[in-house]
Amino acid sequence: VRRAESADGRVYTLTDTVGFVRHLPHELIDAFRSTLEEVSSADLILHVVDGSHEDPMGQITAVRQVIRDIGGEKIPEIIAINKAEIADPETIREIMRAEPDAYPISVHTGLGIEKLIAAIEGSLPRPKVEVRVLLPYDQGHLVNRIHEEGEIISEEYEGEGTALHALVDEGLYAALKRYSVSTT
Repeated sequence: VRRAESADGRVYTLTDTVGFVRHLPHELIDAFRSTLEEVSSADLILHVVDGSHEDPMGQITAVRQVIRDIGGEKIPEIIAINKAEIADPETIREIMRAEPDAYPISVHTGLGIEKLIAAIEGSLPRPKVEVRVLLPYDQGHLVNRIHEEGEIISEEYEGEGTALHALVDEGLYAALKRYSVSTT
């Protein structure tokens, strides 16, 4: 698990799950069930495929079957075609024709990493609830949550506390609404 921050300041978490192979035995799927179940609650799947493998399309199909088995088939997906520097160029083109959200990359050389990061950041969900709150200084944990989970539009320090105008999700809004202030 690793935290990252988008160029526009949104904080997100990356979780690496177990790798997959075609015909993964059900005993292994059961053993890794808790790790795999994290995928079913993800906002985005970054599916890394070995572009130099003899059958990367088969690998993609196998992974998607497991994702379907755990209820994650509706989660948006970006495919990172790794090892692009040694993969057959025709294989890369084939994957990109079949998968509109596929990006050839090389972890080894850095090829395509910036485009992949931009695609990930463009696919991250954005908070939808606009709030204006005045948080007393003893509610610093809520200020931290807004910084970590929301998008700050403005922030000012006043005598009574921290005044924030932000976009947050519904869950965070529920914790903040008692501190809402009118905009008049």
